[in-house]
Amino acid sequence: MKVRELINWLAKFEDQEAEVEVVEHSNSGASYYEQGGTSRVARFNPEKHAVYTDLRGNPHVKPSNSYYNERTLLLGEINA
Repeated sequence: MKVRELINWLAKFEDQEAEVEVVEHSNSGASYYEQGGTSRVARFNPEKHAVYTDLRGNPHVKPSNSYYNERTLLLGEINA
């Protein structure tokens, strides 16, 4: 989904006063049962939960890479 498509979808969302939540993943599991980390739901904070990555023109990413010239916006948090 492109950012503009997400914006349109959100604009049409019935309850415009609903709180936005995202999933936070922590890779710091300490016990046997947390080997893959843990996750929790958190209120969306753009400063913490939005990561934009622009790989256009990156000399280290070759055309053979699946993410060549890719631009992504990650909402949530991984390996915090």
